Amino acid sequence: MSKRTIAIGDIHGCSKTFGRLLQALALEKSDVLYLLGDYLDRGPDSRGVIETMLGLLREGYDIRPILGNHEDMMLLALHKGIFEDLLEWLENGGDATLKSYGVNHPQEIPEEHLQFLEGLPLFEVSERFVLVHAGIDCTRADPFSPGGREYMLWDRTGLMNIGKLGGRRLVSGHSTRKLEEIRKASRKNHIRLDNGCVYGKRFPGKGNLVALDLNSGELFVQENIDVTPEP
Repeated sequence: MSKRTIAIGDIHGCSKTFGRLLQALALEKSDVLYLLGDYLDRGPDSRGVIETMLGLLREGYDIRPILGNHEDMMLLALHKGIFEDLLEWLENGGDATLKSYGVNHPQEIPEEHLQFLEGLPLFEVSERFVLVHAGIDCTRADPFSPGGREYMLWDRTGLMNIGKLGGRRLVSGHSTRKLEEIRKASRKNHIRLDNGCVYGKRFPGKGNLVALDLNSGELFVQENIDVTPEP
């Protein structure tokens, strides 16, 4: 089988759905798998998602996860010790993450998992693609500079300049799109892969975890099979 380059959008604690999608992909160790952030929160098994990722790394698979805004919120709550940061994270689905670990505070999450999350990069750059959780601030002289960090984690405008990215296409998650929109965008300069998996079928056209083979354009769609809490 030839080498593939694959990207997966926001998982949000849906570990069973993630596992089923990995089965459908029949991932080979020669493949490169980019994960676009937001592994935690809202869904029922954030711990299982992280354990799956760590397991793939231990087995020698080439997975390249990046930081999402939900991981960043959790790390802020962990390190700053400010109650407002903790409250903001909890109100954005962090309570589900703590429940999955069976703990009351992020400092009780296993150290191996915390170190893994703390080491995640903000973006990845390949020969043909830039991969980031939310977006890249192309109004900056250097879109990849530290000043663009907030944009990389939170942007929803979708604005980009392919020239500022060295002719590369942008692949992101963060902003949910209907499945048909994702299919149409798979050959465009900005590909958004978050189909709102964690929300199930509560919203028309959403509720799936999707993966895109960036070389062939093949889209893999896995319906949410996790039991998720009501919003």
